[in-house]
Amino acid sequence: MNAGLDTIKRANWLELFFDLVFVFAIAKATHVLAHLHDGHVSLAQYGIFILIMIPVWWAWTGHTMFATRFDTEDTAQRLLTLAQMLAAVFLAAFISPDFDANYHGFLFSYVVIRVLLILMYVRATRFIPEAVPICKQLGTGFSFGLLVSLGSLLVEPPWRYVLLYAGIAIEIITPILSRSTLRLIPVKSHHMPERFGLLTIILFGESVVAIAVKLGDLDWNVLTPFAAINGFIAMCAAWWLYFDTHDELVVGQNVGTGQRIVYWHLGVYCGLSIISAAIGFSISGELGITDHLLMIATGLALFLGSMVFMHGINALVTGFQRIPFTILVAASGLMLASGYFSE
Repeated sequence: MNAGLDTIKRANWLELFFDLVFVFAIAKATHVLAHLHDGHVSLAQYGIFILIMIPVWWAWTGHTMFATRFDTEDTAQRLLTLAQMLAAVFLAAFISPDFDANYHGFLFSYVVIRVLLILMYVRATRFIPEAVPICKQLGTGFSFGLLVSLGSLLVEPPWRYVLLYAGIAIEIITPILSRSTLRLIPVKSHHMPERFGLLTIILFGESVVAIAVKLGDLDWNVLTPFAAINGFIAMCAAWWLYFDTHDELVVGQNVGTGQRIVYWHLGVYCGLSIISAAIGFSISGELGITDHLLMIATGLALFLGSMVFMHGINALVTGFQRIPFTILVAASGLMLASGYFSE
């Protein structure tokens, strides 16, 4: 195991494999927004989507931040990572619009992923003496959070969800409360941004695949190809905006504990997923204009808002960023129009 020096480490093949499993889980979560109830996407569906995305994002983030801080590629670490991936497969399988029906399977899958992460931190203390304070603080906070979440098995809804997300909240704030200790071993300035960028680009790819799948499922009208082309342009603009900014302001820079990047990427992933769902409805025309407007606005607000909080307003209005920003906003307006006239 290696830590400390910020050599230029790149994502390995196992990490890319790991990402693919979690992208499937995110795609399953996004599908929650594709179910219409009396022609509407309810606010409850947005709530369920966010509640699913939080543990999925946090489960992926846990392994990613461990790997970028403690450079481990030994056999035991590889087996622990593969075990996390298997648990993530089950986590994805239990994602459903009827969250309560699969609650126990979802919870146990999440707990297994996090317990395996805690074991990784325990192993790190054996090889890296300076890792002990970090591993002790994170391991303690994560363990306490998991115990609170497991307490949700003892109560019925809605208190079940109060305890589940109280436990997850404890886990999420643990690194924030441990910032001074985490600075002992900074994250790698190339590897950590690359890992978040790789998951993002796979999400872009999934969104493009979703456009093709939607085209294959529908009987076309005159607006169908226009809506698909416009949706593709919207995703290209978001890709352009995200990666130009990411490369210029994050990759290779001193990001300290990396927490600004970590936490605001939840908004990036949620925003891109909602925009992807909105593109699907712009092609099918199944969603009413008010609901469609809400979906587009929510996706844009989450994606662009998270970009601003990560990088500042210059991420949207400086230099070449103006071009993709303008294209994305214009394509979003056309998305709403195509959905309305495709009804």
